[in-house]
Amino acid sequence: MTFIKPFRISLYLILTSIVISAAACASAGEIKGSAEGTNQGDGKNGNETAFVVKKDSVKYEDYLVNINSYSTNGGYYQNKYKKDIISIAKDITEKEDVDVSKGSMGFYFDKKSKRTDRLFFGFDIVVNKDNTLDYSRFSVKLIKENVTGIIEEIYRYKFVPSENEVVGVVIGFKWSDAGTNQQVNIWIKKEDIALFLEERLTANEMFQRGTITNSAGRVILLPL
Repeated sequence: MTFIKPFRISLYLILTSIVISAAACASAGEIKGSAEGTNQGDGKNGNETAFVVKKDSVKYEDYLVNINSYSTNGGYYQNKYKKDIISIAKDITEKEDVDVSKGSMGFYFDKKSKRTDRLFFGFDIVVNKDNTLDYSRFSVKLIKENVTGIIEEIYRYKFVPSENEVVGVVIGFKWSDAGTNQQVNIWIKKEDIALFLEERLTANEMFQRGTITNSAGRVILLPL
């Protein structure tokens, strides 16, 4: 009878140790995240509790256009060049420190022309408004300071010049001004990009040959 009490205490300590050890392992697994990346729920469990997860390349898929939203061959090209597009997203967001709008990187066409066989590869960039400049001057500043570097990054990959149906690049800049969403887009044909890269056009000449649209999708003129 004198051995029953110590035995119960030892058994209790062993069971407690097992429970604590298991809890510690589970907690560590949630903090590190899964090896498959953010497709497991952005580091959230079934109860929607947020955890810190490791950065990995899978998250860059969030920048791509929803493949089911295409009404053109853009979906085909996005699947075909998915690895390249993800690499562009990674390079631009990390090396260039650009805030790409999620779900915007993909293939677009000019809805006014209705030429769905003429696609432009591009994406939107979220910027902070310079309150010392009006819409026109701020748009010019954004285009002149950013577009050439972005084009050069895109052209490290060859799918824009190699595909006949992809006719150029479109870059959009989005910002909020006094509670109103504003945007400017520049559409540049790949023939003009080629001339610029061959140093047969200046950057300003390339911009002037492009088409610029505003938040409403209307073509506008800027003092480039």
